[in-house]
Amino acid sequence: MKKHLLILLINFFTLSLLAQISIGTSDMPVSGDTIRYSNARLSSVGDYTTTGANYSWNFDTLRPTSQGRRDFVAGTNTPYSIIFGFTAYGEKTLDTVPIPNIPIPGIPAISITDMYSFYSKSSTKFITEGLGLKLNGIPLPNFYTNEDELYFFPLNYSDRDSSTFRFSTISNTLIPFQYIKQGHRITEVDGWGTIATPHGTVSCLRVVTTQYSIDTLKGTITLPVIGTQPFAFGFPNYARSYQWLSTGEHIPYFEVSGTLNGTTFNPNQARYRDNYINFVGIKEETKNLAISVFPNPATNQITVITNKDNGNIKAEIVDLQGKIVLSKDLMHNSEIKNKHTLDLNLLAKGLYILNLSNLEGKQSLKISIQ
Repeated sequence: MKKHLLILLINFFTLSLLAQISIGTSDMPVSGDTIRYSNARLSSVGDYTTTGANYSWNFDTLRPTSQGRRDFVAGTNTPYSIIFGFTAYGEKTLDTVPIPNIPIPGIPAISITDMYSFYSKSSTKFITEGLGLKLNGIPLPNFYTNEDELYFFPLNYSDRDSSTFRFSTISNTLIPFQYIKQGHRITEVDGWGTIATPHGTVSCLRVVTTQYSIDTLKGTITLPVIGTQPFAFGFPNYARSYQWLSTGEHIPYFEVSGTLNGTTFNPNQARYRDNYINFVGIKEETKNLAISVFPNPATNQITVITNKDNGNIKAEIVDLQGKIVLSKDLMHNSEIKNKHTLDLNLLAKGLYILNLSNLEGKQSLKISIQ
């Protein structure tokens, strides 16, 4: 009898693991969530495009390189108080936004800090409501006039949703620039099954979400050095994310994201749900990605010379507390040596680590800003 009961339990567990799941509002983040994830080396990801019904994705060889934490807090516990209402909650996305220091007569220097994304959810959707930021220390709310619906519920296999969005920063006579983002998002559930990562094995839905937007930087006042009329510069911003969603996790169990150039997807980040990892003693694959980095010590900017054979390189400047304070993609061209500059004007004086990485490895260099 005990043997039969054990067999029944095993069969029940197996069927539960293989059952097709549905994602709903309870599977999204809530205010108070503190969720840890690991960033994985892109070269360790393997095949992330193949999908289908009752499919088993195996990513248990992912190699973590660093960790992060997503903290979702009530709007009243952010610098933007109750501006976004009592149901929205915020997630801090950046401490400081890197802005080139371009002196313009009559226009004071601009600093953007404490950037928060604000979300809300209902029984039918999970949306981005707006963005909070401090402009030269002054808290400002910036809203989506057409909300960005990230998911519609319930989310099931073969669902395909499309939605539009429009976002703009606040505009007045004291702010010389306005940022506008508008476009549409397509979200498709193209697979279901199980996913295995170093964190474990769970049932999942595979979701592909693609954002097609035009981003515009618009002058709100006349600048004599540019012309007699306000200016506007628009550029496409196409991004895609491959996500594996599971019940009760509140963030993707695994996610590969990047940019879209035509039909070509260029991944630049892979991260998965994880527990705390002590990285002391973990050996990184090292590769000399930079031929030269100068000047060091630096003041306003630093130049990175790379070989075209190294392809595209991700550059991140990290402070001594491990916080990423500047990030930039170093794109290769046809020249034998590629020259890239990183603007350091918004960084405080001190010691930092410059991390360079691509699909083949990572290089870390100490730099000093004086």
